[in-house]
Amino acid sequence: MKNHKRFLAPMDLWDVGTIEAWLEEKAAQGWILEKWGSYPRFERIEPRPCRVRLDPQSQRIQVEQEEADALYRDMGWRRACPLGDGYLVYYCFDPAAPDLYTDPASQAWAWEKLLKRTVRRNALALLLLAVWTALQFDDLFSDNVVELFLRGMWAVWLFVVLFVGGELWRLARQIRGIRRQRKQLEAGVPLERGDPARAVKRRMRSEVIGWATIVLLYVFVVGLAAGQREMPLSDAPEPLPYVAMEVLAPEEAVLPMDAAFYRESGGLLLTLRSVEEFQWEGPYLEAKMARVCAAPLADLLYQEWLSEAETRLPRAAVTVHQDSRFDQVALLDNGTGTNDGRARQLLVARQGRAVIYQAVRLHGDLSAHLDDFAAVLAEFQ
Repeated sequence: MKNHKRFLAPMDLWDVGTIEAWLEEKAAQGWILEKWGSYPRFERIEPRPCRVRLDPQSQRIQVEQEEADALYRDMGWRRACPLGDGYLVYYCFDPAAPDLYTDPASQAWAWEKLLKRTVRRNALALLLLAVWTALQFDDLFSDNVVELFLRGMWAVWLFVVLFVGGELWRLARQIRGIRRQRKQLEAGVPLERGDPARAVKRRMRSEVIGWATIVLLYVFVVGLAAGQREMPLSDAPEPLPYVAMEVLAPEEAVLPMDAAFYRESGGLLLTLRSVEEFQWEGPYLEAKMARVCAAPLADLLYQEWLSEAETRLPRAAVTVHQDSRFDQVALLDNGTGTNDGRARQLLVARQGRAVIYQAVRLHGDLSAHLDDFAAVLAEFQ
């Protein structure tokens, strides 16, 4: 027979009356509190009825606390252990022993100190929570917030909103609950005792929802990581998400490249494929193709990629084409720029749910290949 056992505790530590009732139930079942926590540890005793009181920890120094414990022992009360950092737990198995406090009004004095300490700590918790939240949403002020959102940050941000909302609600309920119970004590009304079984079930639901949320986020992040891959361009799966250098500038495509690779990542809202091949001092091609779950989101991504292109080529001439094969298409031409005669161009286009971004440094003209770009977009709808 086990002499120690853990139980799921009620969630709201400020609901002192309900926790006292729960601890009394456990004593009647033969268990006395040994160590507090999310799953408090209990020690086996002979089942018997008792009274339990949670005494708010005040600012007593050690000598004063020892004197208080001695007084409580003389009254018939046994100290068990601290409950969190807010209360001390006392048991009394003598039904004739007097209570720790002569009346609710005198008990309210101790609760006043607890309330002030709780408000101070919650204010600090709110400050830290605000800083942490700001750090999580720092990407909202970046230049590629739409792409980040579509690639999976939406799940992280949703988790942050739910977590922060839950914490704010918990802190508010704690302060409100302590204030309400203090007012009851000041009015001479004993602490209310809720249903311990309902309190434990509420804690259980909270635990299930919390852990389920964390597991879902973990599975989502692992799935995103598993959906990413990188390989040499020669091993990339067909169809390729861009207009190849062989089409744009055949005479330069035969040159040996210093690098040529393919990347791919997938998520619920977006599948992204990218290609890069170049010589350090020669031809260069970079392309990325996104297939988005909905056309309105694809439009937002197009606008963001176009803004990125304008930042990348700030002096380029921008030409917005009116072409029935595209929903949107723009070409940025920065001219040759150097004596090598290669044009610096960048094309951004959207058709339906597909968006393409392609930058080149080649002998050629991207505007002569709009039909090829239209075909690529059509293939990735």
